[in-house]
Amino acid sequence: MKKIDTILFDLDGTLIDTNEVIIASFKATFKRHFPDLVLSKEKIGTFIGPTLQQTFGEYTDDINLVNEMIKSYREFYVVIEVGNFEIYPNVKETLIKLDKLGYNLAIVTSKFKEAAWPSFTFYGLENIIKVFIALDHVDKPKPDKEPVLKALAHFPNHKEAIMIGDNQGDILSGQNAGIYSAGVSWSFKGPDHLKEVNPDFMLENIEDIFRVIKEIDEE
Repeated sequence: MKKIDTILFDLDGTLIDTNEVIIASFKATFKRHFPDLVLSKEKIGTFIGPTLQQTFGEYTDDINLVNEMIKSYREFYVVIEVGNFEIYPNVKETLIKLDKLGYNLAIVTSKFKEAAWPSFTFYGLENIIKVFIALDHVDKPKPDKEPVLKALAHFPNHKEAIMIGDNQGDILSGQNAGIYSAGVSWSFKGPDHLKEVNPDFMLENIEDIFRVIKEIDEE
């Protein structure tokens, strides 16, 4: 009998490579609002994962400025995104196979749906994954358990679930919700960064999910 039947995925950096789009958008935003601030690519890389409110809130206590920066970021992102993202190898084929095998699939992202939707639908993933939990849909984003629980509520009869992502917040959100967690070795921040929060599994490539499923089912 199948033990795990529900798989939750982060989107950016997990299924779709938008890292350079994100970095360029942050650079443009800080250049507009903090023109004298010098940020390395490595520092900007740490902004990948947290919400925009969290990131910009580290640089100002002015909520109005934070909101202006979010507005700027989203403005730049829409322009920079065009033609500058790609799906990771074998992602769509793997998702199709999981869907055909009857697994419950969902996206759990820390982006607003408006920002995340274009790259998601560009590859037709909305035809495979029907449940999409974005920042708009929760009060507390990852690493809180709420986004994961929100997704699981769409599958009231599920047995076991796993949260897969490229950031510590993805792993922690799954752990806080009491489900399995897995990091992806292609994370921009590197696998060692994810291992700091002790995910149950690490995926070397997207097809590795089938190994993970087998291990859980055989426990």
